[in-house]
Amino acid sequence: MNHSVIHRKVIVAVIGSLLATSSLAAPKNRTPKEESIGLGSGAANGALAGGPVGLVLGAAFGGWLGDRFHGERSARRDADERAASASAHAGQLETLLAASERAVAAKDAELFTQRVEHRRDLQEALSVEVFFRTEESGLGGPTEERLAKLAALVEPMDGAVIRLEGHADARGTEEFNTTLSSARAEAVRDALIRGGMPAERVIVTAAGEASSTAPEQDTDGMALERRVDMNVVDGDAGRVAEAGSH
Repeated sequence: MNHSVIHRKVIVAVIGSLLATSSLAAPKNRTPKEESIGLGSGAANGALAGGPVGLVLGAAFGGWLGDRFHGERSARRDADERAASASAHAGQLETLLAASERAVAAKDAELFTQRVEHRRDLQEALSVEVFFRTEESGLGGPTEERLAKLAALVEPMDGAVIRLEGHADARGTEEFNTTLSSARAEAVRDALIRGGMPAERVIVTAAGEASSTAPEQDTDGMALERRVDMNVVDGDAGRVAEAGSH
């Protein structure tokens, strides 16, 4: 048999073996197009470069080139999938953040409502009217209860102080009325302390008859002057609430 014919058969067998090996070793999910690109370009370049031997080497190189091309495409695809996943995760975080901000806003609104209600309760407690009989400074049971409620409302307020100012009508001497107005304010202070208000946060002053304007014939007017004015003051924000206790 002619040596050149044998030589060609050997080359064909080697090429077939290499092609079969490359096909088996290639990733299962590599497309036929990718493999044909690698093998075809490798074999063509190899044939041009070195004849039959170059054809064999070119086919092997083409298989490696196809594998690399497939790997790069897979890497790009994986990167795109990771980017999409990260974007979706970022969207979820933004949604959670928005929900948290809404929850905080709702909580702030709830706290504001509670503060308003607390202020309303405080003003209601301060609206209590305590009337003193002529030349008396004692408190009745219902008044004690209302003052205890006031103490319970003010005591938790940091820095809040209750100022008491006692008053008397114009009957009697100025010295007597000053002493009487002080005794009335102290009676209110003692009731607040019994209700839980710290003594150092209750300030007492006596105005006596200084604010009296009702004539002696106006008994109703003088009854309104026998009183103790109460002011609840916040050391940081100024006056919180004000009302008269008669």
